[in-house]
Amino acid sequence: MPANKKYLSSGWTRFSKIMAVIFGSYAATMSLHIAIAKNVPNDTPVLLTSTYTAFLGWVGLMIMIYLIRKAWISWAILLALTTISSLLILL
Repeated sequence: MPANKKYLSSGWTRFSKIMAVIFGSYAATMSLHIAIAKNVPNDTPVLLTSTYTAFLGWVGLMIMIYLIRKAWISWAILLALTTISSLLILL
């Protein structure tokens, strides 16, 4: 029995979510780690452990994005996280 059409997303929505998962969550995770490293006096431990914590954060954001139904909401969340982190980098 085929799936009900009202539960399926369009091709562009699916593509947008995949791009948000791959690129948006990576940008948000890395900008957060750079903001933390820049605002901590001794940034060496942050940079050394960022390989592990960045992967965990990236996977966590991937799961969060897939749980959100609308692609524009997931992009808005990722852009907000990236913007806040970028502002912390500039301070």
